[in-house]
Order: sequence, then structure tokens, then C-alpha cells
Amino acid sequence: MPLAMKRRGSVLDHDPETRATAWRRVADLLEAHAAKLCEDPAAPIVPARSNEAFAAEVLGLDLDTPRDPLTLIDEIARALEEGIVHPDHPRYFGLFNPAPAALAVIADALASGFNPQLATRGHAPWPVAIEDRLIAALGARFGWDARAARGAFTSGGGEANTTALLCALTSAFPDVGERGVRSLDGEPRLYVSAEGHATVERAARLAGLGADAVRAIPADAHQRMKTAALRDAIAKDRAGGGLPFLVVATAGTTSSGAIDPIAEIASVAERERCWLHVDAAWGGLAALVPELRPALDGVARADSITFDAHKVMSAPMGTGAFLTRRDGVLERVFGARTGYMPRDGSGDPYGRSIMWSRRFLGLRVLLPLAAVGWEGYATSLRGQIALADRLRELLRARGWRIVNDTPLPVVCFVDASAAAGGGGRFLDAVARGAIASAGGWLSVPRFASGARALRACVNNHRTEVPDIDRLVDALDEAREASR
Repeated sequence: MPLAMKRRGSVLDHDPETRATAWRRVADLLEAHAAKLCEDPAAPIVPARSNEAFAAEVLGLDLDTPRDPLTLIDEIARALEEGIVHPDHPRYFGLFNPAPAALAVIADALASGFNPQLATRGHAPWPVAIEDRLIAALGARFGWDARAARGAFTSGGGEANTTALLCALTSAFPDVGERGVRSLDGEPRLYVSAEGHATVERAARLAGLGADAVRAIPADAHQRMKTAALRDAIAKDRAGGGLPFLVVATAGTTSSGAIDPIAEIASVAERERCWLHVDAAWGGLAALVPELRPALDGVARADSITFDAHKVMSAPMGTGAFLTRRDGVLERVFGARTGYMPRDGSGDPYGRSIMWSRRFLGLRVLLPLAAVGWEGYATSLRGQIALADRLRELLRARGWRIVNDTPLPVVCFVDASAAAGGGGRFLDAVARGAIASAGGWLSVPRFASGARALRACVNNHRTEVPDIDRLVDALDEAREASR
């Protein structure tokens, strides 16, 4: 029988007592941070110092002399408190960055500690099976047969939208994978709303098509793609020798939460033999709330879908997903043969996604989902929708005008008493005033039409009625101060 081997330990692990104390310290710091943001009415949302001040401080860090790890943990927590915009603040009404669910944070720590490598199924059979199950379950939420859903977890919507373009390109032009676009007898063309996400154009650049391959289709007064304009653009490109291959519909535009007429767009894409991709990175929340699903009418006809759990399901940042119901297309795009990986990559994640080495992202979704169920998420999202409805009502009562039309919890508004809503400088000043008073963080987007508006998105499961009321009060105060 072999003798027990006594291990010396590693300088990188520290001793068991230090590790245990460090874990307790981190847990205490995270709990204190959450309590401060939720219970302190004056808790700041934005950094108090300038970018330059933080950069100078970081340059002064000593990376040569070893220091006590517990002291470093305290200093890092303090730096994070002071040196970031806090999207987990209950009055952060900005971009789609909700506070992470408590169990999702714990899941992230577990994934980091065990550190499975999800490139191959053989090295991580349980994690890969979990991610496959979750992809199928998400596909079913969008109306697909779960058995037909394929896909992968991604770093976010940008990676998912790039994957969609590559799948559409390979599906339409099978020789592209080997010979590139030089094998084509025309210029590939893809179509997205003028209000769609910039990552679609970036995907075209990354794929070597260039930004000129993208046709930005005009949006109507409600920031939704004009279907007639889409038909005209495709016809014009075909007449000029272009090769239409991809149409991207947006479910929940970043600026206003607009949902393109997906069913109408699907009919155009089917008639024109184009791949239909639905960018539902945030607006996909409607698929999780039964009474909102009609807003996504036609989404089940999509060939692929982008969905971000870090926007919808309160997962930590970097938890997106690409879904498709087209079997085998991911393997045609990403399949590879090497001497150091399995000969057949069809069943392994590295052979069906952009990433090769892969983190266990799905655990961030699994743990909270298994704990509260789909109905738990639906309940949380209903609360956000109800708070957005309250915000709209209060704003109208206080002399603000709502300028977007969406069932999703994002509200765009201007001063009803001022010409053109008060103008860009006025809106910027109001936003700065509300942020400075910690009344709430909000943005001032510019629509494709050139118009601007204040924008408040309710995207945080910790936001409550008093937070909405305080935002409206802060907006009124900032409006008066800015006139």
C-alpha cells in the first residue's frame, strides 16, 4: 500500500487558516457592500474622483514587495467601492447591468475554485451536459422544441451576434469556410435596424465583410424597423448583384427597448431565403414572462437568437448565450482537427463556438434557476415591469413626456413643457444633477432620428418603490436647477 505523501504546499495557496479567514472576509465585505447600497439613502453610484486620480494611484502600486493578503483584500474592496460606477445600486437605471443574484456570485466562486475546462466533453462531462441542458431550456422559452435547440454560452451579445453572422454566412455560402468570400460572385449583404446594436456592424468587420456590407434599415417613430424599407433594400441589393444572406431583428433596442415586428420580418427573411437572427440580448426577458410572450410574436421562426443572462437573469457580467435551431451549423463554422484534441469535435464545445478554452458560465445560471425556478425569475421580472409602469405614471403626473413605446421596463422621456424636450444640454444637465444627488444613474441616448431623451431602465431585482419615487424627485429638482 503506498505511503501517504506529505505535501509542502505552495506559496500561491497560503496556509489553510489564511485561506479560511480570507473567505470569511470576502463574504463579510460583499454583504456590507450590498447593505450599504440598499440601506444608505446617500450611497454614491459614481466614483468621487477622476479617472486620472485613479490611474495615478494604480501606477503607484508596489508589485515587487509581498504584502499581507488580508490587508490587500480590504484595500481592493475599498478601491472597488470608490472606483466604479455601481450597477448593483438599486437606483442604477442605466444600461442593462443588473445586480448579480447572490447564488450566481456563489456559483462563480465555485466555478473558479474547481476551474473545469469546458473545451471538451471528456474533461468536464457534467458541466458540458449542464450547459447543453440550459441551452435547450432557453430555446424552449423562445418556442422551439428543446430537442432541436443548439448553441453555447458566450461572453455576451457581441460574441453571440458575431456567431450568428458566421453561421448565416456559412449556411448561405458553404465554400466560404475554406475559400473565403473571394469564392463568391457578388458582395454579401446583411440587414439590421438603424436602432440595432453596433455589434452587428462589428461582426461584419470581424468576418472580413466590412461595414459596407451592413444595410441600416430606417426605423419608424417608435424606433422599430420598417418592414417595407427592408423589402426595398433587399430588392435593390439583388438588382445590383448583391447577395443578401442575413436579417437581424432586434427585440429590445438599447436606446428605447423597441421590439421590431419580428413576424413580419420573418416572412421577408423566409421569402428572400435569408437567415433570420433575433438579437434578444435584453428583450428576451419577455420570453420568461408568459404574459409578455406575445411581444415576441414570430421569434420561434428565427434561425438563431442572442440572449444575455447577465442582462435578464441577474448573472455576473460575461454570461451571454447564442441559440440556434439549425443542427450542425456551429460545427461547420467552428469544427477543427488537431493532433492534440479529440479527432471528432462535433460533441465538444471547442468545436462549436468561438471560445476554445471555456469557463463554466452555465453554473451562474443553473444555481439560482434551480433554486427559484422559472416562476421565480418571472416574478422578479414582473416586479421590474411594474416599477417601470409606476415610473411612467409619476413622470407624466410631474410634467414629463414619455417618448418610447415598449412593454419592456425602460422609460425614455423629455420635459413636456419645453420645446423639443429641453434640448441636449438641458437633458445632460438634468441627468448629471440626478446622478450627483444619488437620486439615480440614467443616460441620455441619441436615437437614429437624431432626437435625444432621458432614459431610465429598471433592470435590478433590488430596486423598490422608494427608489422610483426618489428618482422622480431628483429629476424634478435637477430640472428646476437646470432651467
